[in-house]
Amino acid sequence: SGTSFYNSNNRRQSSSNTTSVNNRNNSNNNSNNDSLLLSELTEAKSRITHLETLNTSLHTSYTHLEQTHKSLHTNHSHLKNTLTNTQLELRMSKMETDHAQRTLREKEAMVNEMQLEINLVTQSAVEANKRAAEGYEVAQSVRMDKEYVDGLEAKVVALQDWALASTESKQLTMERCRGLE
Repeated sequence: SGTSFYNSNNRRQSSSNTTSVNNRNNSNNNSNNDSLLLSELTEAKSRITHLETLNTSLHTSYTHLEQTHKSLHTNHSHLKNTLTNTQLELRMSKMETDHAQRTLREKEAMVNEMQLEINLVTQSAVEANKRAAEGYEVAQSVRMDKEYVDGLEAKVVALQDWALASTESKQLTMERCRGLE
């Protein structure tokens, strides 16, 4: 315990010596510290000004980016709507094309059917003309045959008249011959 008292005293003494040295050093250090603090304060103000400038610049950039984002979002929405409309128009065009193709196929089928009917009518007309020509030839032949028959009938009538006249003449001649006998 005696040793601890001695150590405690030594510390107090050493501490008081240090305090007086520190006080002297503090006054020297205070002026150095003041100039250092002023220098640091000036640097801090300069950094604050620089940071405020950077903050203003960042805020301006943020505002510009926000406006750009809004503009891009608007453009994106517009392009999305345009794409949707274009896709709708494409679907409508495909439907119209399909409808037009169906209509074209139907009309082509109608034209083919009409062509078939025309071919049948033409073939019937050709056959009718052929039969008419054959009928005309038959009619001509009948007319010619009738004229020939009429001519023959006229000749027959003439021959009959001649035969009758000849028979009468023969009878008259025979009666005269009998009368002469």
